[in-house]
Amino acid sequence: MVFSSPVFLYIFFPLVWLVHSVIPQKTKNSFLMFASICFYFYGEGFFLVLMIFTISVTFFASLLITKHPKTAFWTAFAGIVINLSVLAVFKYANFFTVQINHLISGFSIRIPEVRLHLPVGISFFTFQAVSCIVDIYRNPDAEKPRFIDTALYISFFPQLIAGPILRYNNFIPQLKNRMVHYRSLLYGIKRFIYGLAKKVLIANTLAVPVDKIFIADPGSLDVLTAWTGAFLFTLQIYFDFSGYSDMAIGLGRMFGLKIPENFNYPLISRSITEFWRRWHISLSTWFRDYLYIPMGGNRKGVFRMYLALWTVFFVCGLWHGASWNFVLFGLFHGSAMILEKGGRSIGLALPGFMKRPVTFFVVMLIFVVFRSDSFSHFLSFAEAMFNPSGFNFPLYVTEMRTMAAWTAGMLFMFPLYRIFEKKLRKNSYANYFETVFLAVIFALSISHSSMMFADPFIYFRF
Repeated sequence: MVFSSPVFLYIFFPLVWLVHSVIPQKTKNSFLMFASICFYFYGEGFFLVLMIFTISVTFFASLLITKHPKTAFWTAFAGIVINLSVLAVFKYANFFTVQINHLISGFSIRIPEVRLHLPVGISFFTFQAVSCIVDIYRNPDAEKPRFIDTALYISFFPQLIAGPILRYNNFIPQLKNRMVHYRSLLYGIKRFIYGLAKKVLIANTLAVPVDKIFIADPGSLDVLTAWTGAFLFTLQIYFDFSGYSDMAIGLGRMFGLKIPENFNYPLISRSITEFWRRWHISLSTWFRDYLYIPMGGNRKGVFRMYLALWTVFFVCGLWHGASWNFVLFGLFHGSAMILEKGGRSIGLALPGFMKRPVTFFVVMLIFVVFRSDSFSHFLSFAEAMFNPSGFNFPLYVTEMRTMAAWTAGMLFMFPLYRIFEKKLRKNSYANYFETVFLAVIFALSISHSSMMFADPFIYFRF
């Protein structure tokens, strides 16, 4: 169920929120867990069993850790392995069988390819399950886990499909005596509308020219069209994913729960390191806390630090999808970060005025790997980007709606709203203006033609 779909906007969410607001306090968590289960069942049907299995494994592993501290390590290890094994089977089984078949192609042996449906959101709720087990293992004296709390933590529908990835230690304390206050409700509505507008008015509109450019034969693209495609996709994926995160944060606030920020204007970063502190923050901090630091981080010498970075970004790329172009997406970012750190260590650094444009250029180029269907497609597309074969600006990019979308994207990749809010928060007229603005963009969003198709978010496939 897509947040921008009529089923969610007009039926599911209003009904869930109204029931949640009138039932007794002690039943709110149970009801919200039930609603989240229904939300997932609507989209994935039978594969709900898989999420319930993940919840059960996580809960019983957590319970055993608190009850039997002497075997806590092996219990945590088993719980993590089981959860990650489920993810590996459904997401990577076919990828690895294809790679093995390539390696043994000279022999008469061939492993049958396994084509399994990839359950929506499995990467996100699996990482939350791992977070739950690790956090309880690190703090076994904490309050014993409850099944309802664990189930709601893993299945909470606002962020179930595409994050932000929640931390167990941050989420569970909020479940006690949570209240939906008037200001929290208004903030949640505002945040949801901004996220909806990002998705429907900007990302979905930019998807049309982006798809045309990337589906075309790269050999037929002139240099200006290729760069236009790379630039527009960078805007599209940012507003698509940050729009989902905004909606998730807004929905959480409307139920009295704070979901952490996931984006902080990453496209104006001054380095790749800063980019990953601003982009998909919940994922980058997850890898930092559960993989990079346990591997030694920057505490055990330069070689171990670089090895940890490469490992983190290799896994990060593979987490995004079972394809070599996603692996390369991660490794390119890891290599760029290592080059940055190495350059700074010997006194090499870009002049200040070049840092933002160079970082944006690198990020945009690496996103071409992300969008390409294969590595060969990326190479052909990159060749078009650096082959000055012509400068024919594609006419469909100049259509009024498309121009409005990429113009808005260029403006709002900068923290204009933050500046507006800071300077005018004490001005009552500014509040009226924002209320009118929210009403207008909400009306435009729900009347947008793409609403009829309820385009899924890009990160739904991860």
